[in-house]
Amino acid sequence: MVVYLRSGGRLRERLQPDVDQYTRRVEVEGAPTLREILDTLRIPRALVAFGYSQGTVRRLDYRPADGETITLQPPVAGG
Repeated sequence: MVVYLRSGGRLRERLQPDVDQYTRRVEVEGAPTLREILDTLRIPRALVAFGYSQGTVRRLDYRPADGETITLQPPVAGG
């Protein structure tokens, strides 16, 4: 199955886009959660607060469908 992950900012550097400037194509087996996909890519969980796809916020335990694009959102930081 193929999932597309998108991100901007510093998280994009970790994502290492290969489709366009913001998107990485990821091939996975089975139906892993978003958290498991991030672990496979060695993206620290602390860098992703949630995902967003099809107009819905997705928690890290969400299982993406084949061909789905998920935009990763970093946690809000600042003081």
